[in-house]
Amino acid sequence: MRIVFLFLALPSLIAAAPLRDCYFKASDGVRLHYIEAGKGADTLIFVPGWMMPAAVFEAQVKGLSDQYRVIAFDPRSQGKSELFTGAHTPSLRSRDLQELLNEVGAVNPILIGWSLGVMEVLDYLARYKHSPIAGLVLIDNSIGEGQPPSSGKSSSKSQAPVKDRAAYLKDFTLGLTKKPMPRGLYDTIFASASRMPRSVAQELVNKPYPREYWRDTLLKQKVPILYMIRPRFQEQGRILAAKRPTLARVEVFPEAGHALFIDEPERFNRILSQFAQKTWANPLNVR
Repeated sequence: MRIVFLFLALPSLIAAAPLRDCYFKASDGVRLHYIEAGKGADTLIFVPGWMMPAAVFEAQVKGLSDQYRVIAFDPRSQGKSELFTGAHTPSLRSRDLQELLNEVGAVNPILIGWSLGVMEVLDYLARYKHSPIAGLVLIDNSIGEGQPPSSGKSSSKSQAPVKDRAAYLKDFTLGLTKKPMPRGLYDTIFASASRMPRSVAQELVNKPYPREYWRDTLLKQKVPILYMIRPRFQEQGRILAAKRPTLARVEVFPEAGHALFIDEPERFNRILSQFAQKTWANPLNVR
């Protein structure tokens, strides 16, 4: 049974109705959280990055909810979802996403993954091959094409050598954007990252697959793809566009940080809305 509370949104420049703060129990009893706004059949599902909360997508949930039903997920041990003491295996994370889709009754949604969420969305699609989706949006992570990009300041790397974790997480959070981050959003992101145990954070970045796994999984998708990236992934975007000229759209954000949807929410929302309108106007559903 879904439990719904009022979500007190962070301060934002985008005026909108309050978001709905929702919980459900996964099949193993872990309490999972998501935020939701808007109504209708056309549903956008956001999956955040490493240690990140659903609240990072506040400007998207607010800004797009006048057109679509918009949901942002807190994977287990992230944001307001319950901390889980067991192994955070890829199969378990994929099952959680499947159970979220079942819970919200999304029909042919557009799945949107950012950072580590890119890998988790692709892993989900590899495991649940027959799950119907209308489109796929991947935000600022490698998709296994070309040569691996050099490590960036905000990339999801091991915390093993970190002695002062609080200082590291402060620097990590501030490094997500190029523009100053609103204080309320910074506090929410920092709190989410801080509550996750170091061992869980380490486990989540140790994906047991070669780079080709992500490339091959993506190339099997027969739905429209939107790849929104910084210049460091531009070569991968060029290769994707060449391989999928009719399905893939690549948008580069040269002036944004890793959380490019926070740095440039208006442009990001406009591009995503254009993609969604075109995708649902011409559904393929041939995954």
